[in-house]
Amino acid sequence: MEILYEDETNRHAVQGNVHFVVWWDAPTVEQMIEYGRCADSVALRNPGGSGLMNLVVDGMPRFSGEVREAAKTHTTKGLHTVGAAHVILVGGLLGSAVRGFLGTTVLLGRPKNPTKVFGDLDSAARWMSGRLLDAGRVRWTEETLLEAARRAVTR
Repeated sequence: MEILYEDETNRHAVQGNVHFVVWWDAPTVEQMIEYGRCADSVALRNPGGSGLMNLVVDGMPRFSGEVREAAKTHTTKGLHTVGAAHVILVGGLLGSAVRGFLGTTVLLGRPKNPTKVFGDLDSAARWMSGRLLDAGRVRWTEETLLEAARRAVTR
């Protein structure tokens, strides 16, 4: 797994043709710009298609208008052609707020790629591993994708 970018609340990692994005707090505009840069890089490296595992681990759901607009723009681009799994690992009201934000972003962004919001990692890994079957050189299974996602979120 290669770390493409990391700060105190955000990490971008790539393994094979999967872009793992980890959030320990709500994104800033600068982090959304970094997301675009990293997503472009992963997509260019994988002309056969790439997948996104967007993992929200913690944080207060504060989304500025600029962040909302950037999220919509990135969603519309759909750079990860295999699919995008947004996994909300935060529980309670915080998790509900984040799921609401991402659900609205997906709805308004009308992504070109298959995109789903999940409340647990197992369901997301099952869905994404099925989508990755015919894309790229790496042969992902649900188990290997779960292992990689867990490694991505470990500090």
